[in-house]
Amino acid sequence: MRAARHWIIAHASVEDPAWQAELPGLALPALGDWLQQAAAPAEGHADPQALAAPHEQALARALGWPARAEGHPWAAWHAGRTDLPCAWLVPCHAEVSLDHLTLRPAQALALTAEEAQALRDAWAPLAQEEGITLTEGGTPWRWLAQGEPFDGWRSASVVRVAHRRLDPAWQPGAAHAAGRRLRRLLEEATMLWHTHPVNEERAARGLPPINALWVEGAGRWDGQGPPRAEAAVVLEEALADAALAGDLQGWCAAWRALDADLLAPALQAARQDGLPRWLTLCGERGWRTWRLDPSAPAAPPAPRWWPWRRRAAAPAVAQPWWIGL
Repeated sequence: MRAARHWIIAHASVEDPAWQAELPGLALPALGDWLQQAAAPAEGHADPQALAAPHEQALARALGWPARAEGHPWAAWHAGRTDLPCAWLVPCHAEVSLDHLTLRPAQALALTAEEAQALRDAWAPLAQEEGITLTEGGTPWRWLAQGEPFDGWRSASVVRVAHRRLDPAWQPGAAHAAGRRLRRLLEEATMLWHTHPVNEERAARGLPPINALWVEGAGRWDGQGPPRAEAAVVLEEALADAALAGDLQGWCAAWRALDADLLAPALQAARQDGLPRWLTLCGERGWRTWRLDPSAPAAPPAPRWWPWRRRAAAPAVAQPWWIGL
């Protein structure tokens, strides 16, 4: 595997002001050193209606993928499959009201790995009948699905829809026959799990049922850009679980661990080999990238001010890095 030199950190900032208020008090010395030494950042802003989250847009850009409104085939890229469409299936809880639908992701539902596997195993035979195979997707809260029905499927990333009133633009929009069959198959999961022992036990513990599946990262990867094993860029999602669960203290703890275990060693490696590194921090509205180049010459000193010259305007006060993310 190629050594990483660019890290994209998802959920580095959360729009909730209460969460942002915790950032100044967090002890993140490596991040502070990185931002102080790095060059002026590049940045991007995400359309609020975009299907892809800012960290997905930043990763696609770093991989050299073209921008696309319908999202990117992340599941196939992660699996290294160019011969078959793939998708990630996310078990969740759908709250239905008279005029809208709200999704709660698995991280906010205290879903265990054993529960997730039991639900997946119960639905897998139905999926197999439609030519879909299911395997673990790296976490209990995401399954890897492979099959032709995901070719052309269009839906938003789950982080776009979590805890929010679903915008019609975010809901699945595949209009071909395979898409209609896939929607029926997802509805069958809801009916199958309604009386499943997992949900009966969850109800006894006062927990909401797992009654829906969300499809994300679907499509066919055409092989463009480096494979995951050869990419020098890494998407770091250590903050995602706490962010989606609404766990502020867990999010702060994950930030401190990232600072000590990822950013500090990366800084040390840059000082040793003199090669540039990149750090991209992503929030809910956009992303910013800082380029750290230890071999670059230091910035020239500011010109002296002489009494007979007009005083230069005071430099603008730098905003905290998380503002606007």
